[in-house]
Amino acid sequence: MYISKNPAKSRPLSANVKRLMRLARASPHNAAVMKFGRSFSIRDLAFCNRQGALFMEASFMGLDMAEFAPLFMTSQIAGIFDVFFSAGGGSGHSVGSDELFQLMQIPLLLKSPATVVETLYWIDDIISRTADGENKSMAITRAYEADRLALPPALKELPPEPNRNTDRLAYAYWLGYMYRCECLVHEESSRMVYGAFPENVMREAYKKLVESPLGQRDLSESALEICAELDRFLVEKLWPAQKKHRERRQAVEVRRPSGGRTGRHRTEHK
Repeated sequence: MYISKNPAKSRPLSANVKRLMRLARASPHNAAVMKFGRSFSIRDLAFCNRQGALFMEASFMGLDMAEFAPLFMTSQIAGIFDVFFSAGGGSGHSVGSDELFQLMQIPLLLKSPATVVETLYWIDDIISRTADGENKSMAITRAYEADRLALPPALKELPPEPNRNTDRLAYAYWLGYMYRCECLVHEESSRMVYGAFPENVMREAYKKLVESPLGQRDLSESALEICAELDRFLVEKLWPAQKKHRERRQAVEVRRPSGGRTGRHRTEHK
């Protein structure tokens, strides 16, 4: 499958962002941390369902979630969803003057998951061909106004028959649903949430979930509990393990000779 790049690797979470995310996830369990929680409404569940339907449509079209999830979650379209689905969202006034936002109102109003998926790959294709320093929003607007809506390479490579594998479709729906739930619960951007929970981590979490009693309940009833489990895993296991891995790697780099062969190699070649 053609993807112009892996956007998730280009902008990893900063230490400060991780600190804020860690505090937000510690607050429900730590009396010393100020609570920033928000009430979860029926409308929020509807927003989660809408994003779940979007991911499921992408899977139905034949797109792999390992490629679709990072592309969507780090995209400008996901940023627009963040505004629309935020606690004070729905209006989108804060980005109303942006050209891309104006362009994207059409698929959002149509509420067509397939249109949003196609637009995502169309935008990615346009951006991948823009020169460094070129205004990407203007490039998209010019292509749209010129009606040069050629089918992006990634969509040309889709299989002729749609994906009807119920397990893959169910996972895709759950993935989109839970990503939006994490965004809403902590009022974080899609990019931040994906930086904390890449697709491979979510896939493993889903495998464990379907085998647990929590996985047998309706997602609209269990989503917040699943979020809490994901948050505990992130703060108590995933990030500490990543920190230890970085420290071990740094220790190896410090011990490594600055140049030339090691003593053993020098001895062998005397």
